[in-house]
Amino acid sequence: MSMQVEDILGRHKRLKDARRTWESHWQELAEVMLPRRADFTTQQMPGQRRQEHIYDGTPMLARRGLASAIDGLLKPKTAKWFKIKAQDEDLAEDEEVKRWLEGAEERLYRAIYNRRARFIQRSGEVDDDLVTFGTGALFIGEAKDLDRLLFKSFHLRDVILVENADGEIDTVYISMKLTARQAASKWGEAALGDAVKEALSSKESEKQFPFLWCVAPRKDRDRGRRDSENMPFASIVIDVTAEKEIEKSGFHEFPFAVPRWDTTSGEVYGRSPGMIALPDANTLQQMGKTLLVAGHKAVDPPLLVGDDSVFGTPKTFPGGITTFDMQAARDLGRIPIEPLQTGSNLPLGREMQNDTRDQIWAAFFRNVLQLPVDAPRMTATEVLERKEEFIRTIGPVFGRLESDYLAAVVERSFMILLRAGAFPEPPEALRGREIQFDYASPVEQARKQIEAAGAARSVELMGPFVQADPSIMDNFDGDAIARDTPDIFGMPSKWIRPEAAVAELREARQQAQQVEALPEEARAGADVVQKLAQAAGAGQT
Repeated sequence: MSMQVEDILGRHKRLKDARRTWESHWQELAEVMLPRRADFTTQQMPGQRRQEHIYDGTPMLARRGLASAIDGLLKPKTAKWFKIKAQDEDLAEDEEVKRWLEGAEERLYRAIYNRRARFIQRSGEVDDDLVTFGTGALFIGEAKDLDRLLFKSFHLRDVILVENADGEIDTVYISMKLTARQAASKWGEAALGDAVKEALSSKESEKQFPFLWCVAPRKDRDRGRRDSENMPFASIVIDVTAEKEIEKSGFHEFPFAVPRWDTTSGEVYGRSPGMIALPDANTLQQMGKTLLVAGHKAVDPPLLVGDDSVFGTPKTFPGGITTFDMQAARDLGRIPIEPLQTGSNLPLGREMQNDTRDQIWAAFFRNVLQLPVDAPRMTATEVLERKEEFIRTIGPVFGRLESDYLAAVVERSFMILLRAGAFPEPPEALRGREIQFDYASPVEQARKQIEAAGAARSVELMGPFVQADPSIMDNFDGDAIARDTPDIFGMPSKWIRPEAAVAELREARQQAQQVEALPEEARAGADVVQKLAQAAGAGQT
């Protein structure tokens, strides 16, 4: 075993041991919110039922609702949620540059949502982990045939994260279990350890073996070389059984998006809305069980039977006949069988149950995500106030996710496509210049619409002053407002004419107005001059 392999395996074991507390916490969360992931501390068979102890599905529904909201608010498939712009403001207004960047956006969008890239499926799994456990891990890479992007998600149970000095995740360990056949197909039989090779040769190719994949910054590399072993991030795969390195390569960029819902100083893993809801979720399961028993008792109550007053056991099944002693009935003054009154209060139990459900929904932001920000019969001021409340509550969380989640996906995907030659040659003005990515999610759109509404309210407020002095409107740059409209309302920028075309249109309109203002004789002469000029121009061509 090489020193490097020994170091990787040893460090992974120490990190794994250090996070046992997290795993027990995640197990408890998964059992009531995400049962298919409930195997952090217990081993479950594929296909095994995992909801035997669930008496109320509210925690799972609340988790699903917030995960769906993340997908719809951060990365909706029905809308472009990112834009590529030149970092230099003057360059960003260049029409040729803008057209190239818009074309690059379109190609990048299609590549991310390529059916075979599986972004929708894998990012959805990460969203579930994020709202339940507070941390997710998404790999952004290339398919084996190098003709498309490839996204992979991983069970948090198998992922170990390490921060650098700046608090950024820069090292990931991933435990994998592959069959001997899968390992041979992925890395080649010659690279594998003896135990895996033996399984292949003895017809046990479906036997599983553990492997460890480590991605970390490469400390020693030749920056002048561009091969896989000198890239900024090292990638090493180890056959754990044989303690043998079976693959060594690298990445140009850190290949993982590791979103964390909320972080605490000194903690690597994030905290989630699920953790806030966990006490109520556990209480709700106990309430559900108790009310289920109470409901059974109310519908099919236990019986009170007088001693020696009934012959045999009471027949409580449908159509059953129970024989009782008539003398005992006369002595008691009633039939000697009656339901036992337990004094249960089902309405109170249901009220407490609903209160607990509301607490869980609130932890998963349902009260915010379902704000009727555009409900009918609302004034413009009410709509604006609702949107502002929405942004104040959910904005900070989604801002972090844009930075740690969307940015990693888009920037890594763009660089992969750029190196693969998936974009046409950029304009000369753009070569060697910096670009930036802006995220046009519905949350960001709401922010911009609040700004636009603020501008409209300012103009409305100044209405009386403008009537007295129309020159006040000279303070507003109408062209700037018009050109910001596509960003504010998600309109394609190609619907806006280039500035040069607008200038030509205005000049032509001004000339036409000047001709209209001339006397009739002068106007006829101007028309003749214009026609002669057009004819001269045609003769030159």
